[in-house]
Amino acid sequence: MNATLDQPTPRNLREQILQRISAMPENDVAQVYELLLLAEKLKVRRDISQQAVAENAQGMWVNLPEFINAYRSRRMSA
Repeated sequence: MNATLDQPTPRNLREQILQRISAMPENDVAQVYELLLLAEKLKVRRDISQQAVAENAQGMWVNLPEFINAYRSRRMSA
């Protein structure tokens, strides 16, 4: 649900959103809740990805394939 043109953000955005949610039927509020959860999940995913890129640039993941293979070997033998 991306708009093709950027819309100006109202100054009282929080107030408008709260008013609209207050006027919604419960099933619509549940959908808004699901969308908020999705937005939070995407933000966490973006943050973790940025952190992983930074750690990779620092060389922290150089031995990752060997670590994964060693872990899999330990799990298989257990």
